[in-house]
Amino acid sequence: MEKTLWTPRPHANKSAPNYVIDQIRQSLLEKRILPGDRLPPESELVELFGVSRGSVRQAMKSLETLGVITIRPGDGTYVNTSISENNFNPLVFALLISSPSDKVITDARYALERDIIELILEDESLTEAVIPLLKENIQYHKDLMQSGASSKILAENDQRFHHILSNGCGNLILQTVYDYVLESFEAQMIYTTSRQPINEFSMTIHDHEAILAAIMNRDFADAKLAIKNSVQNWLGLMTE
Repeated sequence: MEKTLWTPRPHANKSAPNYVIDQIRQSLLEKRILPGDRLPPESELVELFGVSRGSVRQAMKSLETLGVITIRPGDGTYVNTSISENNFNPLVFALLISSPSDKVITDARYALERDIIELILEDESLTEAVIPLLKENIQYHKDLMQSGASSKILAENDQRFHHILSNGCGNLILQTVYDYVLESFEAQMIYTTSRQPINEFSMTIHDHEAILAAIMNRDFADAKLAIKNSVQNWLGLMTE
């Protein structure tokens, strides 16, 4: 890293570790650091940023927790090329802390799922790819209900249905945002699953089959209606 790319000391109103984190974040945004890059050793970062070794270590541990970097003992510190499921999810945490209302949650689900399905239906290859996966998921859900699966297991398969859609939309940014948001809905999805009959009258099965039918018919208007009905049914279960 060129020393001229960095401000050599922290701002007075910002802690030294947060200053280091901001410097790394800014260099990622400006593509001065790229996924897969190896960061300079600790001693060089101390010199570049004008902070203590302890501050650099604290900043690196925070970035590792967030899934930005991986510290490999005896090798070095590398910018991650993907996000691990084991990493702390700041978006989910922010949603949990903000305690959005049920209506805000359902409005967000509708908007994201609508856009995801629109992208799928705009590309025939994406449409063809998701249909068999959705069919398989729905059948598996029926098999789970018949075997007496718990609400948690059923809710996990419900989430997989929506992950199939997000993973199949062809847009990594939308997929990532939706998957993060869906993770924050986990507790609500377990609760609403527990409120449904575990038989052919399951609202989850009814809603998923309606979404699948609209996709199979390549009918975006029907898909939007199916999504709207699905989130409204979900809202009803949360508030009854």
